[in-house]
Amino acid sequence: MVIMKCLIPIRCKTPLYRWIQLLRGMKGLSCDLGVAAVVSSDDKILLVKEGTGPFKGKWGLPKGFVDQGELPRDAALRELKEECGLDGEVVGLNSLREKITNGLPAIFIVYDIKVHPGQTAKPCSEIDQVKFVDKNKLDELDWISQTMKSIATFSKPEIKSSIIDYTASQGHPYLLHLHNGGVSTE
Repeated sequence: MVIMKCLIPIRCKTPLYRWIQLLRGMKGLSCDLGVAAVVSSDDKILLVKEGTGPFKGKWGLPKGFVDQGELPRDAALRELKEECGLDGEVVGLNSLREKITNGLPAIFIVYDIKVHPGQTAKPCSEIDQVKFVDKNKLDELDWISQTMKSIATFSKPEIKSSIIDYTASQGHPYLLHLHNGGVSTE
């Protein structure tokens, strides 16, 4: 053991020791994590009109927060079910919004979802209306935010994305989202 100590120069040992101590004391980062569901068909997209809260009367995607212990993709499916009464499956990652709110990261993940056939959208008590809106008429709506309008406007079902599920091999939820779309700067 003495020989091992002699082989590591003091100048290398000190930063390494500090790095290990830093890692031992590392804590998780809190963040605001929200999700939304994009359900689109041809030139139409599923939207909800808020019935309560600060966005009452405004349009947006089915959305909400991720619960403790819940995967964001599962939260998007849950919100679609709660707000619209629709079941579906995540078929890809649509978009990601990142910003700082109150000094913390605020991440908003939007998933493309394919709804199971034979269902009819029904609004919950928090939602006034649920409907498929023609993408040519999105400018006519009063939106929750410009970000939400941009997501709806640029959502294109022909842009393909893939999900690789490594959960079984990793022993915990582990998903890789691959997207073949481009970036718009408009």
